[in-house]
Amino acid sequence: MILTTHKSLLLLLKSGGHMIYSGQLGQHSSKFIEYFEGVPGVPKIRHKYNPATWMLEVTSASTEAELGIDSSSI
Repeated sequence: MILTTHKSLLLLLKSGGHMIYSGQLGQHSSKFIEYFEGVPGVPKIRHKYNPATWMLEVTSASTEAELGIDSSSI
C-alpha cells in the first residue's frame, strides 16, 4: 500500500498499484471519511478514532474479503 499526501490531497494505492482513493482529504479527513462511509458495509469511524488507522482497516484485504468488495473498484 502506498499513501501520499500533498497539502490536502490524498493518493492511496493498494498492492499492484491499483488506486483506492484520489482526492481531497477535507478538514480532519472529512472528505475521505465521507467517501468510505458511503460504501455499503464499511463500518463508520468511531468518535476520536485516528482516520489513518481506520483507513488501513477499512481498505485491508481482510475487510475487502469480509464485505465482498474490491476497494479499487468502488
